[in-house]
Amino acid sequence: MVKNIIFDIGNVLVSFRWRELMRDLGISEGVQEIFKKTVFESPWWGELDHGLREESEVISLLREDNKGYYDEFDLVWENRGRLVEPYSYAKPWIDELKAKGYRVYLLSNYPRDLFKMHEESGCFPFADSVDGRVVSGFVKMVKPNEDIYEYLVDKFALKADECVFIDDREDNVETARRLGMRGIVFESYEQACGEIEKLL
Repeated sequence: MVKNIIFDIGNVLVSFRWRELMRDLGISEGVQEIFKKTVFESPWWGELDHGLREESEVISLLREDNKGYYDEFDLVWENRGRLVEPYSYAKPWIDELKAKGYRVYLLSNYPRDLFKMHEESGCFPFADSVDGRVVSGFVKMVKPNEDIYEYLVDKFALKADECVFIDDREDNVETARRLGMRGIVFESYEQACGEIEKLL
């Protein structure tokens, strides 16, 4: 019997809008493509998620990987509070699940300081509705490694076979399934809702 719904945050409950932000800032298409690889898909971004290094150190490393584009990099980072935007369905979706009696949790790879900034600026209007959360940058563990899932289960005394995990990455969902959870690879709100209904 399903009792718990566990959500990823990025690209499930909020839009990770790095491309739109760069367009808004007037950064050229060419530099956008460079930053796609050297910033947002960089292993250093994964280091930010993991939280094992200080953010200032990782940002310096990212910046050094983009010599010749310091001004553009600094402009993006100065506006990092605008990197995400909540989807309109996010809070109503969680509130609806809560009203039906399900407990709702968040399990997300997210840099610690960036999470704090986005939470304080209102990017997570659903945050007060959930029963608990585990964020990688705070616990120094990351998906798809099993330890962060096990940490969530232990922290909130959950049973894996009573959980549904929703994430936009197949590898993250596969780990959840391997640990005994039901898993949904998020493609759209409508698709995920339909799959949840079948499981519930």
